[in-house]
Formats: sequence, C-alpha cells, structure tokens
Amino acid sequence: MKNVKIITIESDFGAGTKGAKLGPQAMLKQLPHALIADIPAVRLSDDDLPEDESEHKQALHIIQILEIQKRALEHIQTAATEGFTPFIISGDHSNGLAGISAYKDLYPSNQLGVIWIDAHADLHTPYTSPSGNMHGMPLGAALGIEKLGQSGSSIDKETQQKWKQLTQLGKQKISPKITPNNLVFIDIRDLEKEEISIIEENNILHFTPQHRKSLGILEIIEQSLAHLAHCHHIYVSFDVDSLDPSISSGTGTPVHGGLSKEEAIQLLKAFLGQPNLFAFEITEINPLLDRHNPMEEVAAEIVKASFLS
Repeated sequence: MKNVKIITIESDFGAGTKGAKLGPQAMLKQLPHALIADIPAVRLSDDDLPEDESEHKQALHIIQILEIQKRALEHIQTAATEGFTPFIISGDHSNGLAGISAYKDLYPSNQLGVIWIDAHADLHTPYTSPSGNMHGMPLGAALGIEKLGQSGSSIDKETQQKWKQLTQLGKQKISPKITPNNLVFIDIRDLEKEEISIIEENNILHFTPQHRKSLGILEIIEQSLAHLAHCHHIYVSFDVDSLDPSISSGTGTPVHGGLSKEEAIQLLKAFLGQPNLFAFEITEINPLLDRHNPMEEVAAEIVKASFLS
C-alpha cells in the first residue's frame, strides 16, 4: 500500500438502510495495524448535516449528499495532487461520484476509465429511481443524465437544480464526466428497465454472473483493461454487494449469484496493480446487518489480499 492515502467518507444519506456510515471505521479496525500504521488518512463525516428529506422524495437527502460530495471531492483532489493514490472507504455508493468528479476537475481533457464492480448499475436519476435512494444514481450523475423516462415537470424545481449541480460537481462544472465507452460493469445482476436501456443503447461493456461463469475472471480482467486501454487513468469502485450473500449479507442491498472472495481478490489484484490507477473505492459495508459473517471482516480480508502480493 505504497503512496496511498486513506479517505473515509462516513456518510450513508444515499442508502435506504442506515448503518453504512459505520462501515469505513469498522473495516479499518479489521486491517492489520502494520499494514496501515504509516498511511496518511483523513475522515469525513455527515454528523453535522440534518436529516430532513421532506422536500425531495425522488432524490432523498440530495442537499446533504451534494454537500458531502463537495467535501469529499476536495480531499480526493488534495491527495492526488500530493502524489498519493486515494484509497476511498465510503459509507454508501452515492459517494462514488466524488472520486470521478475529482479526477475530471483535475484533468478536464483526460479520459477516465471507470470499473464498477457492483450487483447494480447505479444509472438512475431522480426521474427514474423507484425508491429515491441516491446510492442508485452516482453513474447517472457522472454520465450527465438530466432527464430520462419521466417528464421533468414531475420533479420539483429545487430537486432539478440540485441534481444539475451534482452532474456538474467540481469547480470546473464539467458534465458529463465520463462517457459510456469508458465504463465497465462487472457482475451486475439487479437492474431496472431504464438502466438496461442505457446499457444497451450505449453499448456499455458489462459482465453478468453468466459471463463470469462462461468466460472466467481472467478473461473479464483482460477484456476490461483492453476496453479501457485508451483511457489516461482508471477508477475502480468495489461495492461489497457484488459479493454473494452467502459470504456476508452485511450490506444494504444483497443480491444472490455474486462473486466469491477469491474472485473478488483476483479482480482487485489485477486492477489495483495497474500503473494508471487514479483511485480505488470500497463501499456499502453495513456492520448493523450481519453479525454472523461480518462484512467488515470479509472486506478487510479482500483488501489485504488484494494489496499484498
């Protein structure tokens, strides 16, 4: 873990189930002290932000999430400009927008490749989300999707305004931040029709559990890296719900048919070893949901094995 700076985003405003904000510190406590003792770290928390969500039913807590993203973006940019690789441990996946936005703000003319390892595509917007939970929207924002499906008239004006600010997160207000050609999904398996339409219409490279079984992990790694070979850097986001719930159900939205620990380690070892890695994020660890097989222990085991040769 050389040249790494740990950034914990202890916020779960984007999740439908509370508890993920406890995940970053829970996982850090499971990592060997010798592994992280000398690594610089910074903590962000949402404890100072109010809970009110009454005005934004289709984008719950969007005001608080926008504020957290602004704070996280600044810390990620600082780490990168200091020469570190940001190692982001975040509460829920709405925070994934911060790392992508930080990169595009620093390098406006560069192309960032995003490897999204997740049971879900997270391509929703306030116009399509069935729940309003914003951990299902970070890539919708990164792709700059402002309207899809429902008419914008069904969204209140403040939500429309805040959503636009999220799509333009960063001082340079760049949107979109990534293109569909620079995105790879691995192990997605729980999608709504709007997300399927985006993937199909934009020919986004994606691998389902069926692909994993037929191709194997090594082939998925090879195809993913080849697909993103034209990108200047890559950003790897690992949602622990990509893992099969038989390992641990300690995440807000577990879905059967996921990765084994060994498969997750194979993926992360390959991707984290890339010389053009900009940042790595692990997210959605919820210590409140499974005390029989605690997810923080599973995640720490995967991270340790992935960073160490």
